[in-house]
Amino acid sequence: MSFRQPRAAVWAIWAVVCAFAVTQALGIADGGARSSNVVVQALVASAVMLILAFFATRRIERLASAVRATERAHGATLDEVGQLELSNAVLQVVARSVDVPLAFQALARRIVRLVPCDRVGLALLSENGQEFQTYTARVNQEERRARPRPDMVFKTERTAIGNVVKSREPALIDDTGVDAPEFLDVNVLHSAGLKSALLLPLVTGSRAVGTLNVVSRQHAAFNQQHILLLQPIAEIFAVAHVAQQLQMAVGKYRSMEAMSELTLSIAAEMNSALQTIIGHCDLLERGYPHPELQRDLATVVHQAQRISGLLDKMRAAAHDRLREVAETVNQGGVPESPEAFADREVT
Repeated sequence: MSFRQPRAAVWAIWAVVCAFAVTQALGIADGGARSSNVVVQALVASAVMLILAFFATRRIERLASAVRATERAHGATLDEVGQLELSNAVLQVVARSVDVPLAFQALARRIVRLVPCDRVGLALLSENGQEFQTYTARVNQEERRARPRPDMVFKTERTAIGNVVKSREPALIDDTGVDAPEFLDVNVLHSAGLKSALLLPLVTGSRAVGTLNVVSRQHAAFNQQHILLLQPIAEIFAVAHVAQQLQMAVGKYRSMEAMSELTLSIAAEMNSALQTIIGHCDLLERGYPHPELQRDLATVVHQAQRISGLLDKMRAAAHDRLREVAETVNQGGVPESPEAFADREVT
């Protein structure tokens, strides 16, 4: 039953009552003067009809209210189911690939089913925290790109996405024309004919790493309900992005660890050879006290010691770089050893 059907039923009941009343009035006008019984019967019948109409109307209104409540609950349930399906799809895609932009492109059409819009955007904060790489999915068009690539790069200053990341609060933009003079990214949207936008921060813990954006060609196309629907999706994207950054950091750490071990091993071998050269030069200097030979031997020893000093600097630089990468990995929450992982689980 739709919302209009109960109202139509109520009007139909009262129309029948009015028609009956008019008929009784005409009957009274014709024969009421000759028979008082006819008048009494007509009044009683009219009263009964009014009472029945009143109770029927109340009953229909209660039924209509119950139907509306059921439809609202059904709509909310459908929204929750859609949200869970999208969250499940996000998790499945992220589990298959830690490439967040690729997962975003794959899930853009699912997002538009949950929140109707013309475009879906993803802005990811760079490691230095100074700029965003933005990706756009045109949900009404077929994507021709085999691999996602950044559409534009924005600085954090004078951008709406920068403000959202700083505040870690969603932003509803009902009219891009109002905010276009203030924010560069909103100006780009307004120039493209997009009238409204919803920007949600990608927050994991207390850290914001980007924004999930939906935009529309209609004014005020988004509301608080859309924020509630998209917030879990934004959280999943945030976790996936941080996981991707940590995986890259771990890969860099392993590469640096392998390079450092190779550097230290080669430096040790070279240093051993240099010490052998220096030792033989010392023996020659003692056994052959010729001035020219001693001058040449001193030059060889000096250069060997210089190379040894350079190798010491290489070893120190390798240790320092390895320590820096390890600190970056540790700050991201990746333990260095199984024991550290167990300690972290306990705490």
